[in-house]
Amino acid sequence: MTIGIDFIGTNLGSGTKTYNINFCKELNSLAVSSNIKIFICKNYLSQISQEFNSNSKIEYVVKPNFLSITFFRLFWMQFILPFELKSLGIKKLYSPMNFSPIIAKFLNIKVILCLHSNLPWIYYNLMPGNRIRNLITKKLMEISIYNCDLLIVNSFFAKEEIVKNLNLSKKKIEVVYLGVNKSFFSIKNEKNLINHFNYDNRYILSVISCVKYHNIINLLYAFKILIRDTDIRLVLVLQILDKDYFLEIKKFIKNNFLGSQIIIFSDVNINQLPKVYKNADLYVFTSYCEVFGLTSLEAMSKEIPVVISNRSALPEINGNAALYFDPDNINEIKNSLKKALLEKSLRKTLIKNGRERLKKFDSTTNVKKTINIIDNLR
Repeated sequence: MTIGIDFIGTNLGSGTKTYNINFCKELNSLAVSSNIKIFICKNYLSQISQEFNSNSKIEYVVKPNFLSITFFRLFWMQFILPFELKSLGIKKLYSPMNFSPIIAKFLNIKVILCLHSNLPWIYYNLMPGNRIRNLITKKLMEISIYNCDLLIVNSFFAKEEIVKNLNLSKKKIEVVYLGVNKSFFSIKNEKNLINHFNYDNRYILSVISCVKYHNIINLLYAFKILIRDTDIRLVLVLQILDKDYFLEIKKFIKNNFLGSQIIIFSDVNINQLPKVYKNADLYVFTSYCEVFGLTSLEAMSKEIPVVISNRSALPEINGNAALYFDPDNINEIKNSLKKALLEKSLRKTLIKNGRERLKKFDSTTNVKKTINIIDNLR
C-alpha cells in the first residue's frame, strides 16, 4: 500500500508549515508499514530534506515552485494530482492543506482531509482577502469536506462547529490533537539568533499571523495601558497574511508608542523561535478563533506563563495551564498581563501546569494516530 501526502501548499501559513515540518520529522523516525510519497515544492524541500530524508519508506515527489501560488496549487490539486496518484498506484491521499481533489473519488482514491485553518463560518468578516475570494475559499472547503472519505480536525471544538454548520455525521470526523516536536524543547544551536535583538531586556511575546481575527489591535491597546507603570517591551513575531491590517497595526504603533516599546519580526525562521520563546517573560495570544493554537504549547515547552483568549478551542487545549481573558475587554487583557508578570505564585503555577499539560500533546503520538487512521480506512 502506498499513501500520498500533499504538502504542496506548505508555505501558506505559519501553523500549517509548523505542522508539516513536525509531521515529516516524526514520520521519518517511525516504523511505518506503508510506502509514502510526499508531494512538495522544490524550494520547500531544500529546507527540510537535510534533517529527515533517511527513511527508506518515504519518497519526495518534487514539484516546481510556482505550484505554491494559490491558483496554480488549486488547479494542480483538482485536475492533475488525481491522475498522477492513479498512475503511481496510490490508493489513499492525505491532504492536510484544507482542500482536496474532488475527482479523486471517481478514480477510486480514498481522501483523508485534515483542516488546520480556522473555520470560515466563524468570524467570516474578519478573514483576510476580499469577499469574493473568501466566498470561493469557503465553498471549496465545504465541497472538500463533503467529498472526502474521512475528515481529521485538531479539536473537539472544530468537530462540533463542523457538525453544527455543515450537518456532517460525527462518525466521519476524527479528532487528532497537534503536539510540540521534541526537538523544540532543546535549543541545539545558539547561533540561530535574531540579529540586533537584545534577548536580555524584558519582553512579552506573541507569535501570531497578522489577520484581523487574531485581534492584535486590542492587544496593543491593552499594552499601551500596561506600560504606564510597567517597564517591558512587546515582541510580535508575525506572518503577514493581511497586508492592509499590517499597515493599520504599523500606523497604530507609530502614533502610540516609542520606537523601542514594540518590536515586530516578520522573517523569523523556525530554528530561531525556541530562543525567542525561552527568554520571554510571558506569552500572550488574543485570538477570537482558533481550531487549536499550537504556539501557546510551544511557549509552555519553554516554561513561560501563558495568558490567552477564552474563545473557541483555546480553553480546551490549554486547560488549567493558562490565564484567560475576554479578548473584547481591553482592561481585562491588561490586568491579566500585569497579573501574570507580577504574581510569582501564579507564574509558578502556570509553568507547573504547563509541564503537565504538554503531556497530552505529543507530536509522535499525533503522527502515529494519523497514520493509523489512514491505514485503517477501508
